[in-house]
This record gives sequence, structure tokens and C-alpha cells, in this order.
Amino acid sequence: MSDGGSSLATWRDAAKIGSVAAARQTTWPRHAATASFRDMKRVALLSITCLVGVVACGREASVDTPADGRDDTRPGLAGAPSVTVTEDTTSLLFLPFEAATTRAFVLDFANLATSDALSHRYVGWYLDRQRWVSILDVDSQDEVLREPWRLFPIDSLRLTVNPDGDPDALVLLAGNRDHTLELGEPLDRWEDRAGTQHEIREAIWSQRGQRVSGVAVQHRFAIPEPEQPARFGPYERAILRSEDGAIIVLFSTREPDIYGDSYAWMYADGLTRRWTALETRTVEVANSTQLRRNVPIRIWFRIPEPDIKGELTAAERQYDELTTDQGPKPYNALYRVRGWLEFSGERLNVEGLLERGEP
Repeated sequence: MSDGGSSLATWRDAAKIGSVAAARQTTWPRHAATASFRDMKRVALLSITCLVGVVACGREASVDTPADGRDDTRPGLAGAPSVTVTEDTTSLLFLPFEAATTRAFVLDFANLATSDALSHRYVGWYLDRQRWVSILDVDSQDEVLREPWRLFPIDSLRLTVNPDGDPDALVLLAGNRDHTLELGEPLDRWEDRAGTQHEIREAIWSQRGQRVSGVAVQHRFAIPEPEQPARFGPYERAILRSEDGAIIVLFSTREPDIYGDSYAWMYADGLTRRWTALETRTVEVANSTQLRRNVPIRIWFRIPEPDIKGELTAAERQYDELTTDQGPKPYNALYRVRGWLEFSGERLNVEGLLERGEP
């Protein structure tokens, strides 16, 4: 293992590798990188402008009404009309920058729009040292709304939003331990060919006066006529933190037309980089009697262009199953993972979280 300066230089080289077509590179201002990743100081958050109840319920999309008076059009995530039953999903993963902080969040918000109702299924978990704790588990239903891709306030979730209706802060009311996740400046955002939206932002988690800076990864997409909830679909999302401070985000799926294209994203020494090619492979499984199937517990991955490769092993994990009468159960799994990354002969330890679905 080389010293910290050599490690940062190595990862800086990795962040510079790649063609324009395959990756995106952004140089952050030195003061911003220092504030966010070295000194752990709070970044300037976006202004909180209005309550989500005002925006989500008061703002209506401009749509045409059929001659019979029925409004049977629904703007999709990319603005395309739709008359089908559709699930709009927003997923948020949060990981602190600080290596000594084990806490993390996984939040999944699903709105199922039909012709006569809008159902909400909001779930969330908090990694508290050595275990995953449920902090959000709500099923509710509202009258039909024009913007079902928005997040909506419920009894155990309060929101503040920007003028576009997107959340700036989420307050989770979990018993006597409220959790607040403030979403700061975007580090990167894009839409891919499937019409999904990806966003990586600086964020601050706070609870009982404690404030922790980190990175939040948001994934938004819509599934027409879903056979099962989106979080039980074939995908993997991961946020990793290397021992020298680099942040790596991974996303892969077998169904890019639904969930979006696979990608890898990295911050190292003031640079961000995104690649559109990612290889993953399961190298070890364990049998789960609960799920009636084998589940991955060790995963290998590779980012081809800079030739970064690594391996992740599951530590603390928990499964949320979809009930079936027989056969393997679809599941959503949360893992705290540990492992390594290797580039140009340099190997570093990493840790983080991984969310995985399997139908």
C-alpha cells in the first residue's frame, strides 16, 4: 500500500482516463472540493422555497382534455402522455464521507397511478452501526393527481421542495428519533436512453444535533403496467468510499430499457468522472431458506476503460421479500459491503452500501 499522496495521484489518473463519448469529467473548484471532501464543512444548500403540499397538490401539468370531458392523459417522467397504470419510483441512497461513520440511508418511494387513485408505498432503512433499522414503512392512497412522479408528504414524512417540485430536504419521523436529509448542490445529473433520471448530490444527514456530510444518489424512473414493485426488479446500486477518500457509485441492471443504463461514477482529488460501461459478476452465493433461493454475498466488478476492478463482500444484510406461494421469492436486499478496488497496481480498501433487487 502506497502513501496517501501516491494513492490520490493514482485515482486522479483514473479519473482522467476515457474518451469524451464514454465518460464525463468535471473539475470542481478547489475550495468546493476541500469543503466537501477534506474538511467536512457544510456546503451551501439550495434555498428551501415552499412546502411540498403547495407544490405537489397545487401545481398541475398543462394537458389537453378529450372531447368527452375525461382527462385520461398522464405526463410520464419525460413528459410523454400515458393512459396505462404506471409506477413512478424515486430511490435515494446516502453514504457519509467520513470513514469512521457507519450510518447510511436507503429510501424507496413508489407512486402507483391508476385511473381512479394514486397509491403510495414509501419505505426506508437506516444503517445503525451493525444492523439495518426500518424507519419508514407506509402504504397510503390519494385521489388522482396530475404529477404522480412527485414525492408527497405523509404522516411520517415531511418535505421541503424547490420551485420545480423536487425535494431539497426530507424529514423522517421515526418514533422519537427524527432523521433529516438535506440535499445540496448537484455533483452530476443526467437522463439516459430509457428516460430515467440520475442525480448525485452532496447531502447532510442530521439527527439530535449531530450533522454528517455525505453523498446522496437519486434514481427516478417509471414502469408502465408493472408486474411487481420496481424495487424487486433486476438491478444493483452501490455507493463506496475508499480509504483515501475517493467516492465510487455503481449501477447495473439486466433491463436497461426499464431501469436505465448501467454506469460507474467516481470522485477523486477534486475530479468527478462518469463511465457508461460496467461489468459485474457474482462470485459467491449463500442459500436463503427465507427466500427459497441462493443470494449473492460476494460480487466482482470492473470499469473497463480505466481498468478499475474490485470485489465486494456482504457484511450486515437484510431482505424484504415479495410473498409467493411457491418457488423462489422476489426480494429487495440491503447490504453493508466491504472490499477492495484496484487500479494500475494500486489496491485500496473500500466500504459502503449496496441495494439489490431480484425478481
